[in-house]
Parts: sequence; C-alpha cells; structure tokens
Amino acid sequence: MKESWVFGSLISATDPVAVLAIFKEMDADEDLYAVVFGESIFNDAIGIVMFQTVMQMGKNPDLNQNAELGLAFGRFVTIFFGSLVLGAILALVAAFILKR
Repeated sequence: MKESWVFGSLISATDPVAVLAIFKEMDADEDLYAVVFGESIFNDAIGIVMFQTVMQMGKNPDLNQNAELGLAFGRFVTIFFGSLVLGAILALVAAFILKR
C-alpha cells in the first residue's frame, strides 16, 4: 500500500511545460500564464511534501495505523504551512530590499 501512495504522489504533480510553451508562442494573456505557472509550482510542492510524508510512514513499528495517519497528517500540515510562512517572509524581505 505504501508503494502505491509513493507512486501516486510522484505522478500526481503534472508538469504543464508544454502548455506554458504554447502560451509563450501564442502571446497568451500574462495573467493566464501566471495562474498556470503558479498552479504548476503549487502542484510540484504538494507532490514533494506528499512524497516525503509517505516515505516517513511505517518507520515506527510501535504505532498503530490511526496514530501513523495522524502523524502523517500533522507532518504534512507542518511542512505545508511552514513553507508558506517561510516563503512569505522571504518574499517580503526581497520586496523590501528591492524597493530600497
């Protein structure tokens, strides 16, 4: 079952490189390009976090399945929101530096 989850987390993050290349060739709307690009980055990040979370599952034989799922969910939420906060802080610092 773990192998299925790992495989699913790897292939679930689709990469729209072809779509972005076509948008660039066709001079598509910049907002549309930004939305698709942002969504692809978000999918990649979720795929990485999910892969790391699933790989950590099953390492402690003392835990039952419900406790393992609870820890996996907690790990996922911690990494997700930690990355979000870190990205926001770095973006604000970069914006402050570039503004000056």
